[in-house]
Amino acid sequence: MRRRLLVGAFAAAASMLVLVAPASAHGDHDARPLARDMEAGPHTISLWQVYPDVGSSMTPHLIVMFGDGAAASSAAGVNVAVNATPIEVRPSITTANGWETTGGIGEGDVVTVTISDGSQTWDLDPVVVPPPPTSMLPMEELIYASIFLTLVTALWLARRTARAFRRPMVRTS
Repeated sequence: MRRRLLVGAFAAAASMLVLVAPASAHGDHDARPLARDMEAGPHTISLWQVYPDVGSSMTPHLIVMFGDGAAASSAAGVNVAVNATPIEVRPSITTANGWETTGGIGEGDVVTVTISDGSQTWDLDPVVVPPPPTSMLPMEELIYASIFLTLVTALWLARRTARAFRRPMVRTS
């Protein structure tokens, strides 16, 4: 009986190590679209608000993405103003066809973008940064429920184990 218990515990521990995979890729969990498919001359532009990594004191910044497949370097210049104040913009290191701001943007800020290509200049319509979306799931309640269920399961397992060790291994008749 003890051998079965040890084998079961080892199998449970091994399955936890094998089945848990780390999440290391960035994606939609750290960015949201502010405006899509905006026309700037021959270019199609999208504006994305990118959230900082956890633990950073930086505010979310903006990525101006060229959606027509044009490389970011094809535009001679991308200028961004937040609340009528120019903000520094550079080619994005994470997005091949985008430019990103070096400063943050916050809820309620008015963002204006100007694309210049040679002697032509296109101004995009101003975009007001909306408040961040809220989760539809009650996350705090789900966390407390999962903690409660984990504790109840651990208590049940401890009682079953104690009961198994109190029973005699061999029954005498």
